[in-house]
Amino acid sequence: MAVPLTGPLSQLKLAREAKHADYNGSQSMGVISLYDLVNGGQANGSTVDYPTVNTNCEPNPADRGSYVTVLQVKKLTSPNTFTGPFTYYLNPSQAATPGAMANGDTMYSDAALTTPLPLHTNGYWFQDSTGLSASQRVCSSAFDQGAWDTNTNGVIASFTCGIP
Repeated sequence: MAVPLTGPLSQLKLAREAKHADYNGSQSMGVISLYDLVNGGQANGSTVDYPTVNTNCEPNPADRGSYVTVLQVKKLTSPNTFTGPFTYYLNPSQAATPGAMANGDTMYSDAALTTPLPLHTNGYWFQDSTGLSASQRVCSSAFDQGAWDTNTNGVIASFTCGIP
């Protein structure tokens, strides 16, 4: 059996499906931690030890890697014309926080860090920092705006922080 495509879902039935491949079964599951159910194991108090997540499944390989999220990125496409906002990602080995972003870092459009941003010059990607916390901003000051170009490999060039 598999999880139904329509209708209400049940955490108990999802647990039965994950552990026994029997969504409509009658097995006793005890305490069910949603964290354990999603990630496998029983580290957060589940009675049952759930199998680990299959990260090789298609078309949905689960992303369990690490990345740095850069929020509210917009793209200047022509004077006074913007697209977005988008969420993009950095490899934490290059920049541990958005504020550590610098020339030479690669920016990605997916959290799996497999699809670099496309070439974008003569205009900028930039972060609209409105409402972002200091730890979410690419520039330290809430009044500054981070702006950058990317080359054909998604590598950041011309990164600047300044007042728009």
